This record gives sequence, C-alpha cells and structure tokens, in this order.
Amino acid sequence: MTRKSLTCSQNVKLLQWVRFVAIALLILAISFRFIHLDNKVYWHDEAYTSMVITARPGRYFSDELFRQHKVVKSGTLLAFQHFSPNLTLIDMLVRKGTEDVQHPPLYYVLLRLWAQLWGTTPATTRGFSALLSLFIFPALYGLCLELFESSLSAWVGIALFAASPFHLVYAQEAREFGLWTVLILTSSTLLLRAMRDSGWRSWAWYGLSMIAASYTGLFSVCVAVGHLAYTLLIDSDNRLIKAPLQMGKRTILCCITLLFVALLFSPWMYFIVTARDMLNQTTAWVSMPSPLMTYVQTIIFNFSRSFVDLNFEFGNLFAYCLAIPILILQGYSMQVLYRSAPKRVWLFIFTLVGSTALILGLPDGLFGGQRFIVPRYAIPCYLGLHLTVVYLLTSYLTQVQAQSQRWKSGAAKLIFSLLILLGVLSCSVYTQSNTWWNKQLSSHYHQLAELINRSDYPLIITDSHSYYPVSTVSLSYLLKPDTPFLLLSPIDKTSFIQALPKGIQTVFLFNLPTDFRQQLELLYRQNFTRAFQDSWNEVWEVTLRSPPEIQPEIQPAIQSR
Repeated sequence: MTRKSLTCSQNVKLLQWVRFVAIALLILAISFRFIHLDNKVYWHDEAYTSMVITARPGRYFSDELFRQHKVVKSGTLLAFQHFSPNLTLIDMLVRKGTEDVQHPPLYYVLLRLWAQLWGTTPATTRGFSALLSLFIFPALYGLCLELFESSLSAWVGIALFAASPFHLVYAQEAREFGLWTVLILTSSTLLLRAMRDSGWRSWAWYGLSMIAASYTGLFSVCVAVGHLAYTLLIDSDNRLIKAPLQMGKRTILCCITLLFVALLFSPWMYFIVTARDMLNQTTAWVSMPSPLMTYVQTIIFNFSRSFVDLNFEFGNLFAYCLAIPILILQGYSMQVLYRSAPKRVWLFIFTLVGSTALILGLPDGLFGGQRFIVPRYAIPCYLGLHLTVVYLLTSYLTQVQAQSQRWKSGAAKLIFSLLILLGVLSCSVYTQSNTWWNKQLSSHYHQLAELINRSDYPLIITDSHSYYPVSTVSLSYLLKPDTPFLLLSPIDKTSFIQALPKGIQTVFLFNLPTDFRQQLELLYRQNFTRAFQDSWNEVWEVTLRSPPEIQPEIQPAIQSR
C-alpha cells in the first residue's frame, strides 16, 4: 500500500470515528434539551416573555394590579401568564412595539402560535426554544461545509456544539437567542453561497435570512456589518488598495440586498423611533460602568462558556484553571487560522467576531458600560471563536503524513476528547440544577420561596418600581397558590400604610425602601430582620404582634401625606 493510499485510508477511518462521536453527542444534546425543562426558576425575563405573548407586558400588568392597593394571591398573578380572549395578535404586536421594542417580534409571534396550541407553562414555552435550537446543527453543518469545504470539519463542529453548555443554556430559555443563533449560522452560510455563485436567487435567500435575523435580534446589525466588510474585502482583494472607490459585483449585490433588508425592517424601526424613550429607559443599564476587574472576569468566563460552564462564582480559583486554558486555545486557534487557512476562511471568521466586538466593546472602552460582557449580545463572537477551534482540531487531526507533525494529531485528539468531556460534564450539571448564571434577577428565588412557603400566614409587600412587578410573577411560580401579595404603587417618602390585612402573621418586604420599612416598624413596634439578600433583591421579615391601638383591617389603607 502506498503512502498516499495509507493516508487516504487513515482519513476515512478518522472521519468515521468523528462522525460516530458527533452522532452520539447529538443524541445526547437532544436529550439534554428536553429533560427537566421546568426544573429551573422561570426567571424575570421568561415571565416577561409570557406576558408579551399574551399581550400583557409590564406596564399593562402593573396598571391593572399595582394601582389598586389590594391583596392578590400568587395564583392570580400567574393568571396573567395565560391568554385572554380579548387580546389578539395585533394587540401583542402593538403593545410589544411600544414597550419592548429592543426585542423584535419574530420569535414572540412564533411562540404565541405555539403556546395557543400547547399552553403557556414554563415547560411548554421552554420546549419551543429547545425545539428551535435543534436547527443549530444542520445550520452549522452547512456553514462548515461552505466555509471549510470539509465534511470532517462539519462533524467536528457538530460534536463540539452538541457538547456546548452555552448553547444548551439558551436552548432551555423562553427567549429568542437560540433562534437568533440558528439565523446567524444560516445567513452566514447563505452569504458564502451567494458569493460563490453570485446568482440573484442566492442573494434573495441571503436577504430573507437576514430579514428573519433582524426581526429576531437587534444586534443582527453587527452581523450585517461583518458580512458587508467581508464581502467588500474579498471582492476587492488587492484592488482595495489600488482603487479604493471601485467595488466589485458581489459587493454591489450585497449592498443592495442589505438595503432591501433595511427597507423591510422599517416597520419595526418605526416603533424604535417612536418608543425611543422607553427603549432608552429599559436599556440604560448597559451604559452603567462596570469595575475593570469585574469586566475582565466576566469576559474570561463568557468566552470559555462555549466549552466549559459549571456555574462557578468569580472567586473560585478552580474556575480559572478551566477557563484560562480555553481562552489560550481560542487565541492559538485564531493564530493558526490566520497563518494556514485561505484568506476567504480566516477573513470571514475575523469579520464575524470583529464586527460584534468593535460595535459592542468600543463604546464600553470609550464611554463606559457593559455591552460586550452581556453574553447574549456577543453570540456572534462566540460562534466565530468556536469555528476557529473547529478549524484547528480538523487541521491537526489530519496531520499524519510527516513524522515530525504527527504529534499534532495526537494533541488534537486529546484536546477534542477533553473539550467533549468538559462539555458533557457541564451540560449534566446544568440539567440537574434549579438555577444558573443566566437567571440573574431571579437566580436565588428557590431559596426565597422556600423561606416564604414554610412561614405561617405570610404576606409579601412589594411595589411597581422598576422590574419588581415581573419579579413577583417569577417568584409566584415557586410559591403556594394562595400566598398573598400586597401590591402597591411606587413607594416614595410620602407613602405610608395604616394597617395590614387581618390574619397575617409573617410579613415580607420585597425590595422596598428603608423609609417604608421604618414606618412599619414604628406602626407595629417591632423590628424587621433581613431574611434574604442577593445582588438584585433584598427581603426583610417580621412576625407580627398586632398593636392594641390599631386593629388590622381586611383591606389595607394606603395613604400619601
């Protein structure tokens, strides 16, 4: 047998081995996506998703319940997660466009149609996201074939993505980011295909994919910028230096296509312009400065979560022992990609990663903020870096011809195996947990709910300030159905309460101002104790003794001085 035929035989065996591993991991990934869908807290943003699809987003919910100053049971709050026959799809779109414009409507329209058939339980809404996330795998396979022109690369990519904890996290969340990932991969594949044959049908399909992506995630504009930059650089090639004003045919077609995409996106742009005050209000938090050390730590964790994620805290040293080698691997992969891959390959990945990194990271560096460290915003970056690792492993796995290069094949097999092991371990831990880092505002609500549920005759008092109304709904999923809430208008220094409902023994103040707590302490001559606190929530508790001079009423009386 000749050396060439021996190499060919080894490559065939390698492909068969990687394909077997990838298919096994794909089956495991499907299982991970659909088990324990209701285990984790249905956190603030997911509860808000249910409000949106039922056409009762935050402001409408707050106006209906929090202005009445009455006691409402947790089961009543959860009723606002279900459909009302009086609110139609048009109501949903209009209300979403005026209040939740930062999240375009495609995913929510599809989820509404799904929920009308199967219901609005957390398992059902998350199940829809899990189902959509399965399209990541054929979209990734097509992109790897188009970009790397290698079925081995495609199967390596499937294996790594199937074991990725990051994509599992968003696959089990009732939000649009799994679908957005699918559309980023699909639009990238269709762009490469359109550039290869330059037919109008190919550009039309690319345009349709970008329209769908734009109506799914606003930061699709970062992807579009990257695609346009890639087309311009590839189409012009050396002519870009010699004739910078000259554009090739493919660049012109790409510009025309993206202009049509912008035109067809203009109906939602209308909402963005008319609701810009609400948009600024709801996204102001991304402009808040983050301490440099926290910013760096978050980047380290975010960029490693594609391969390993055990939900460690920033202070855990073992977490850095896992995360930092992943970052080094990604950096080395980019170096190998640049040095050995064709220009059309490395330039595509660099523009995909770089456009998002610059658009999000540059404002953080110049003006302060935390845009780039929000994981869901930077999904195109993680996809690009994932592809660089796919290229590295594929190119090293096939290094068997020269004796001096065979160590690369062994190293690639070891790294490939370790990444799969860490990924499967991370996914296993995730599926058994009742919370995770992406739950943010509500990540510790299981602990709070356990505290409230074991209390005698509890009452939770909260107001409609900021994100608190939706948080009460999120908490209600974990409470007994008859747990009472006293819902108030936004409390200020002029607000005070005369009496509490009759029969209440334990009072919990949920994210209320200190002045209000001190008023109740004076009224009942008892001090509250802090019962629960995390980064987003603070709850104070007291077991009441009714003061002799004030008899509690059935309905509370709220007054303003």
